[in-house]
Amino acid sequence: MSTDVWRILTDSPEILEGIRSGVYKIWGGVIRHATGSPEGGRIVGHLKFPGEQQAAQQSIENLQGMLSQGFESAQTAMGGLQQSMNMLQGLQVANLALSGLNLAVSVAGFAIVCSKLNKLSAQVQAQSININQILEIVSEARDRALLSDEAQFRSHVLSARQFTEEGDTHQLKSLLPAITKEYEFSRLILQRHAGIADSSIDHLPTIALFQERFVHIGLLRSHVQMKVGAPKYAEESLQDLLTELPALNAARVECLLKDKHMATRMPAEHFPKILDFFGQGKAVLPALSYESNLLALERSQPGTLAQFAANDSSKILILPVRATA
Repeated sequence: MSTDVWRILTDSPEILEGIRSGVYKIWGGVIRHATGSPEGGRIVGHLKFPGEQQAAQQSIENLQGMLSQGFESAQTAMGGLQQSMNMLQGLQVANLALSGLNLAVSVAGFAIVCSKLNKLSAQVQAQSININQILEIVSEARDRALLSDEAQFRSHVLSARQFTEEGDTHQLKSLLPAITKEYEFSRLILQRHAGIADSSIDHLPTIALFQERFVHIGLLRSHVQMKVGAPKYAEESLQDLLTELPALNAARVECLLKDKHMATRMPAEHFPKILDFFGQGKAVLPALSYESNLLALERSQPGTLAQFAANDSSKILILPVRATA
């Protein structure tokens, strides 16, 4: 594909008008025909957000401003436009939550994920007493040597970054079982405690730490899978996160609603903390959807991610589907 097929989204009036009128909607990293239309769900184009955090933030705000100019004239399609505006707002929040989009597919983004995981490992070590209390509830993990495991996982993260930078895909591939094991362990902890109402009172900060770590391990796994030539599994890793995070929140809400005794003893000041925790899990979904869409595009059109690196811009770009047919 030629690199000149990319266009600046804000210089594409027909697409902006489609979003304003509700014919198109934004979801994650794509613009689609709105549900209910003759071509409902068909992709119009793929978006590329700036890799630098401040530029991505500014570009999203600029697009929101341009779309809002047509808000009053779009009364018949208010819902479709509002959905796209909400998605942009979600991407903006997710951008702050994950410190930059393109995390799973760029060298700079991978360095961010590795750095974040190292910081989270240090936090895990600092909270070792609380985490051991949590692990006691899960019988299979009771005798786990927590600090030893964290040290081993940290070594895997450092090795993954080294092998990625050196292009050593054979060694990188050998790390996947250990990365997946740590991912599944974090999932099990989160799933078990989503069904324990007391965790929402006594262990919320530690559970929040585990969940953030879970997300970043998922991004790490996705990146490694891409680097070793397994784009299908890289995309599936992100889709797994997109499914698991809402499921965990739903399980927590159901558990809290069922346990009336727990609700009566929960301090009033704790409710905003729980809502904030739920919000954090929801905030990263648009960015994960964006990452997943990038990987799906690479699978259907190999070489697209290389174009993402070559077409660096401080503005949002769009790759129209018709231009690559």
